[in-house]
Amino acid sequence: MRRLTRLPEPGVLQQNKARWLERFLASGDKRPLARQYGHREIRAALAAMSYHKCFYCETKLKAGDEEIDHYMEVVEAPQRVFDWENLCLACHGCNRRKRPDSAIPAVECLDPCGTDDPAAHLTFEAEMITAKGDSAKGLRTIQKYVLDRPELNYLRLRELQQFEKRLRQLHERRGTRPLTENEKEIVRRFRQPDHPFSLMFQVYLADVAL
Repeated sequence: MRRLTRLPEPGVLQQNKARWLERFLASGDKRPLARQYGHREIRAALAAMSYHKCFYCETKLKAGDEEIDHYMEVVEAPQRVFDWENLCLACHGCNRRKRPDSAIPAVECLDPCGTDDPAAHLTFEAEMITAKGDSAKGLRTIQKYVLDRPELNYLRLRELQQFEKRLRQLHERRGTRPLTENEKEIVRRFRQPDHPFSLMFQVYLADVAL
């Protein structure tokens, strides 16, 4: 999870959300029509906002694995079902395995587009994500979205191995001379916002003063 900036609300949502919400609330249905909040214009804006990664775990989203999620669940906040600030793009694992608000309320967790910077609440030990210091919000976030599940640990480990390999190659090539700015930029790319698990690499690059 990394800090994100919410993009402007898509026009199709601005124009239709009041009508869609009225129909949904009047229908008595448990879920709104996915083709409405899942409109291609909305989906494209959400993908751009999160750099085509999962809003929660930062895995790169593949076709067929991306799902539009409601940050505040429909059952808990039906009035917010078409709110732009309540929509995000998540991987199948995070969307389906996250714990309900009845167990861990979303308001007790980090919102990547919120005022709290995830970097102040989350850190890493090798590929394992942990709460930073005594951050209750960091711990609740990990628990709610199950960010420590085995498949995520495996994916983070693979990326971390690539990072360490690249860093080792640069140090071997460097010998005793300092890294050039171009060489530093090669490893700094791992922390770029479009890179998988960029927060993890932000932590590790800070540890090696890069």
